Amino acid sequence: MSRTLPSGAVAILQSRAFITCELLEFNLSTPLYLTTAQFDITASTDTSGGTQNYIAQGNFMAYTGVRETDEMRVNNINITFSGATNTYINIALNDAYLHRAFRIYKIFMNAADMAILVDPILIYDGKITGASVEESSTESVVTFTTANEFHDFTRIAGRKTNQGSQTRFFPGDKGMDLSTSAIADIRWGRSS
Repeated sequence: MSRTLPSGAVAILQSRAFITCELLEFNLSTPLYLTTAQFDITASTDTSGGTQNYIAQGNFMAYTGVRETDEMRVNNINITFSGATNTYINIALNDAYLHRAFRIYKIFMNAADMAILVDPILIYDGKITGASVEESSTESVVTFTTANEFHDFTRIAGRKTNQGSQTRFFPGDKGMDLSTSAIADIRWGRSS
């Protein structure tokens, strides 16, 4: 991601005659295009696959701020939907979100006519790593947790060498049936 703003965005920031909002992209099997604005926005981003209608969520959607530091660390963002509809609840309960791409773009609009002034700027790119649903007598709240590319930085890669792990990835394979047996006469290399 570029560390500089486009010159058009710098000029807009200096003019102080703009408003901003964010475009959120959930790359699910049926993508969700949402905005923090109080009205729907039609826009195109580098990853949206063309012009999309970003649906206004207003006060029903909130997310934790995007922070950047100079150290390598996991940057988590939680997106919360209060008064959540069945759409968001079903996504969370059916595990239809795990490891799907999630992006946030910042857009600048003219304060007078709400026209988009420069191309949307990518401010966050991560993957959805979890979800939770909280229900009360008055509303449902769905929270999606996302993390940047370093979310599994400390995870040790690999699999266990046992039959259970083998059949999980290759059903019906018996390749690890004898993995727990000690075989003393294994000869490595070329025979002489």
